[in-house]
Amino acid sequence: MKASRGLLTWAAAATLAILLCGCAIFTETYGIQDVDNWAARNEPLAESGKMKWSEFYSQYLEKVSAAPVISNSPVVERLGIMITASLFYERGRIDKAGFDSVRGIVHKYQTLDDPAANLLARNALVRALGVNGTAGQGAPHQSSEPDR
Repeated sequence: MKASRGLLTWAAAATLAILLCGCAIFTETYGIQDVDNWAARNEPLAESGKMKWSEFYSQYLEKVSAAPVISNSPVVERLGIMITASLFYERGRIDKAGFDSVRGIVHKYQTLDDPAANLLARNALVRALGVNGTAGQGAPHQSSEPDR
């Protein structure tokens, strides 16, 4: 009788552990799906001009940061790159083609937690800044006259 009681206790504990793991996985999956649904609903607002791109990406970052599963992933860095790119675009530091280039890379690699994808996005942003000739903005103006 004691052996069956111990086996029953062990089986109950194992079942409880499996159920708790299942709940945790469901919660994580739901959190990711909730963020994806939010992005799918709001990206068209940014595309149509009803929401600023910087506002879209800032809110997106807030949603991602609140989801424990993805809050420490390269996705957070990627959204930071997009916030920077969108602010540069809105302020005229990069043109639409440059912004779309960075955005295209982020979309292409959005499902990968790969830091190399972030490197590609950063490089596209740097190229976009260089194309507009604003990569050196903030640097002192070079005078054509020599210093005296």
